[in-house]
Amino acid sequence: MFSACDEYHFINKELAVLARNLPDSPLGEILSYILSAPGKRVRPLILILSAEALDIPPAHSMSAAMAIELVHAASLAHDDILDHGVERRGSPSALERFGPEASLLAGDWLISRSIELISGYSQAVIQAFSRACMDMAEGELMDLSCTGSPEEYYQCISKKTASLFATSAKIGGLIGEGRREDVARLESYGQHLGLGYQILDDLEEYLGLDQGKISQKTSITLPKIYASRKPRTTAIQMCIRAIADHCDQAKAALEGLQADDGIVLQLQEIVDEMTGRGLERCRSQKSLC
Repeated sequence: MFSACDEYHFINKELAVLARNLPDSPLGEILSYILSAPGKRVRPLILILSAEALDIPPAHSMSAAMAIELVHAASLAHDDILDHGVERRGSPSALERFGPEASLLAGDWLISRSIELISGYSQAVIQAFSRACMDMAEGELMDLSCTGSPEEYYQCISKKTASLFATSAKIGGLIGEGRREDVARLESYGQHLGLGYQILDDLEEYLGLDQGKISQKTSITLPKIYASRKPRTTAIQMCIRAIADHCDQAKAALEGLQADDGIVLQLQEIVDEMTGRGLERCRSQKSLC
């Protein structure tokens, strides 16, 4: 579905331009490796579509979308250092190929470049972006010390994962100068999508489904928390219900949005694209338990 969107191709073209202008140095080689990894580009796509829903053409929100994608890429590089990730998206991680020091500095460069890209927007946009970056860092630290309650898990993933989804949609609304309630609807959409996506990711890992990534460190996740208290099949079903519920809430958040109906439909379809196939795989595994 993503490759069918013109906006998806706009994003990849802009990333290619950015990659051609990286430093001609060992750091540039690492950055090129990180940015050339295949990806859905869903966060910048959400930002562009959210702005487009409010009649803002993609060109006006592209720099903000690039800032979001770069800070996401930085978070993956840093996450692999924390989790000792050796494979990501089916290829050796930057950590595995270049080492922790180089990966850390590449992530720092990406964050710095993202700040430059976001700096041309309004104060509200810049503040939303910086808050998401701070939340992500706080969420990563919470992930390292999570002791195993559902409440603590949700606090962690709300910051570590959902915050960037929520902020992507919110920034699109802010660039589009949407009504306060419409910006809030977009932010809620992204928040619930991010929560559902992370629980699904954790459930797939718990079930041993191939995700194209390998880490030596594992986190305390919702499936593990539920499985420590309930039978395995019950724990899996509870997670599946939680994912479906967040997906429903993400779609419902867009109801009443004063925006282009076609773009709103695309945003809702992203929810299905991000979670539908994974949910089916998890349901199939549950039936084998």
